[in-house]
Amino acid sequence: MGGEANYLFEFSPSSEHLLAPVPRHKWLTPEMAAWDERDIAQLLDVAEAALRDCIKTLNLPAILMRKDRAVGIIPDPPEIRIPRESLEETVLVVQKILELSSAGRHRRVPFCAFNGGRDVFVDIGDKSWGVTVCQRWFGGSVPGGAIKGDNTLHVGDQFLSAGANDFRARSVGTTAWIASPAETVDLLDELAELMGKKMS
Repeated sequence: MGGEANYLFEFSPSSEHLLAPVPRHKWLTPEMAAWDERDIAQLLDVAEAALRDCIKTLNLPAILMRKDRAVGIIPDPPEIRIPRESLEETVLVVQKILELSSAGRHRRVPFCAFNGGRDVFVDIGDKSWGVTVCQRWFGGSVPGGAIKGDNTLHVGDQFLSAGANDFRARSVGTTAWIASPAETVDLLDELAELMGKKMS
């Protein structure tokens, strides 16, 4: 699952990167399928304008990137690091502009503005939608058709950051907070050990 809740890939041994995209209509929840494309475009237009203003006002070494379900800023040139404080300020400004806009105020389409560490993006949906999609996708053979929240573990690192995109996943499953990829490995090793003890 990528882009908060906007792209789903599955393992494919014949694909160059071993992943193949799953067509959106196959995995959208009924609520997500009801989101109007015009509302999505309007929200992303407002976010794009706000991000452009931030690049100019904060004199950010960044360029804009627009996707079908997201818009953001990335460093330009790519090797440059935008200061964390500038990224956080951009998230706060864009989030507030969206909340006050007609596109965001009515909340017809959920969105998430967040600091990705090197960039800032506004995505349609948020991690709670992404986790819900995964619960349904992997739980297709489970009675009831979805993995329940108490059987879900989301590993996140965006607890205190502006936008806190990982925080929203807590509404649909358990979240373990980590600070680095190495902590994720340690967490999974510990979980595998505990599961092994339970099975024996």
